[in-house]
Amino acid sequence: MRYWLDVYRVNLRVAWAMLMQYRFAILIWAVWGFVGPLVSLAVWTAAAHSRGSDVVGASQSFTRSDFAAYFLVYMIYGHITMSWDAFEFAYRVRTGSLSPQLLRPLHPIHADASYNIGFKVITSIILVPAWFILFVVLRPAMPASPVGLMLSLPALALAAVIRYVWQYTLATIAFWTTRVDAINQFYFVLDAFLAGRIAPIALMPGWIATISRLTPFWYMGAFPVELALGRVPIQSALSGMALQTVWLLVGIGVFRVVWSAGVKQYSAVGA
Repeated sequence: MRYWLDVYRVNLRVAWAMLMQYRFAILIWAVWGFVGPLVSLAVWTAAAHSRGSDVVGASQSFTRSDFAAYFLVYMIYGHITMSWDAFEFAYRVRTGSLSPQLLRPLHPIHADASYNIGFKVITSIILVPAWFILFVVLRPAMPASPVGLMLSLPALALAAVIRYVWQYTLATIAFWTTRVDAINQFYFVLDAFLAGRIAPIALMPGWIATISRLTPFWYMGAFPVELALGRVPIQSALSGMALQTVWLLVGIGVFRVVWSAGVKQYSAVGA
């Protein structure tokens, strides 16, 4: 454990030094995290206003304050779980800049994960005041249960790791084709619907909700958000986190297999 703490401590220092060279770009990236949730919030708030009543789904209903709570919490939790390696990894494969990283005694995923953590820590310094202002202005509904809110924190940590592992696995497709934009976009479209990013899963058609809960998307997206807001029964929290653990282990297994095959493919073409 001490070894890995030292590894991440050193890599975080390197990541922070690199990130501080791009302060304005970091600000833009941080602000961009507001766009999706606020657009979704505006759309669903308008829908509730036009109906003059709650928006009712298959199993739950949402008022305007409920929508504000959902999308504001999703904004924060989405920032903590975000990952972008699926877009950057192909560039390293295409240009050969991955080659020296493969010669190091440490797997490249650890340096990339450290950069991801460093980015979130630095941008959170900017975002926390903005999140506070949004909560004051939009007046979201309060969480139904403090227990659910507390349980959502370990669920959030699991969601972040699940998302990172699965997206890094997606990134390794670049070993076989460096033109991965279409694949990445298809993945993020699935994520938008099945992870509850553009709308609460409870308001989706029943078949989408069923598919969502049979995939890792819900567990790395809407699950910790709904748990924080009391929309997941407390008795279902532990079973949900157990399934998160299953999806994490499956993701690690798939990643190890794909990475091993991908590195052989990468070497075979002259890297």
